[in-house]
Amino acid sequence: MKFKYEIETKDLTKIYHKRSNQTLAVDHINLKIEPGIHGFLGPNGAGKTTTINMLMGAISITEGKAFIKGEKAGSIQARKMIGFLPQDPVFYGNMSATEYLTYSARLFGVKKNKINNQIMNILEFFDLTDDLSKPISKYSGGMKQKVGLASALIHKPKLLILDEPTTNLDPIGRKNIMDYIKKLSNDISIFISSHILSEIEQICEKVTIINNGRIMLTDTIPNVKNYYSHSDDHFILDTNSNSVVLEELIRSEEIVKAWLDDEDHKIHIVHGGKEKLQKLISNLISKQNLIIKSFHQPETSLQDVFIKLMNSEDD
Repeated sequence: MKFKYEIETKDLTKIYHKRSNQTLAVDHINLKIEPGIHGFLGPNGAGKTTTINMLMGAISITEGKAFIKGEKAGSIQARKMIGFLPQDPVFYGNMSATEYLTYSARLFGVKKNKINNQIMNILEFFDLTDDLSKPISKYSGGMKQKVGLASALIHKPKLLILDEPTTNLDPIGRKNIMDYIKKLSNDISIFISSHILSEIEQICEKVTIINNGRIMLTDTIPNVKNYYSHSDDHFILDTNSNSVVLEELIRSEEIVKAWLDDEDHKIHIVHGGKEKLQKLISNLISKQNLIIKSFHQPETSLQDVFIKLMNSEDD
């Protein structure tokens, strides 16, 4: 079957029924996920995991349709194409990595004559060859997550779905897992749900943001950041005496607004012209014999965009 998208949904909906109450967890969402790394973002309870579970065929779809590379979500054909790492993977702790991957390979129907070769290749890829006899229960959080990724990949899937892959890991563990994900993206499309937006910003090409079960936006990260960027007249200045400079700036008729930020302790300035502002600051610095540490326009981060969108929903 010909297909254009790695994941496609049409009015995908999930309603949970509990006695006389109904909860609309996913509200008629339409996804068209192209090859590459796609981030799936949203606050807790937004509908991310419910959506993933429907794509996996783990829970039923109330309304609408979902397809994995053109195959109906939940079908045997679709399941074979997916590698999945849940938020909190569960292992048989008494098994070694080799034993667990052998078990996973058999579950996925990998041919017996290919299992050992595939296991060794994947253990080498994840740098796990030195711990073959150690039970998984003795592994660190980062090592367990690598075993989880290895298990998701043992049957050579066409699409990798990751649900919060770096949760509960320390910064080094998170970096290691993200580095592996980058490498994997050379050969496989990845759909990754995460609340660590700085990581998503580093590795994803496109993102979808969901809240209250509804899609708020889908676009490339540069487009999202440009659309929600800070205004062109916002500047940040840091000197060795910000309080003195701020007093001088406030007196200037050219400055629309200037304040000392409580978080970064730098001077934030609203001014209509960059060159005029640079000249004004140079004169002030020369006059007061001060030192400029930094002067720039703030770049909008994915986290800035996310917060703006969530605040707009609340309003």
